[in-house]
Amino acid sequence: MARLSSFTRNQSRVSEGERIVVGPAGEQFGITTRGFTPAYRDTFYALKAEAARRLNRTIVPGATLYTPDTLPPSEEDKVQGIAISRECVLGVDGLQKDDDGPDITVDEFKAMLESGNYPVLVFLAISAAGRVGDERVQQNEAAVGN
Repeated sequence: MARLSSFTRNQSRVSEGERIVVGPAGEQFGITTRGFTPAYRDTFYALKAEAARRLNRTIVPGATLYTPDTLPPSEEDKVQGIAISRECVLGVDGLQKDDDGPDITVDEFKAMLESGNYPVLVFLAISAAGRVGDERVQQNEAAVGN
């Protein structure tokens, strides 16, 4: 029989944030992020509506209008990166620039998420936000560490 606790998250961590390790083995770094809060969902929807309005101003007469739910995938990916940057990501650590320079700052990381040019980083940030407050994740990570 399933237990309710298997489907709930620690709400204080969801709203306050938590450090989550992301990336493939040997290429891991930390993202400190909130979970998917109501503010994230509202911002994501508002950005999708704004993108639909912007796209609709450029279409030819008789073409199908865009809605927040029918955006092209590239537009939806970009607004999701903006929403996750603005409402969830609090910090980043252990992610270095390719030129062996200093680690990427949180402001640089957020700019990358919002640019639309780093879909893998957006995916990792979304993945991290989805794992915040999940007690099973921490238990599994502790077990692997032992």
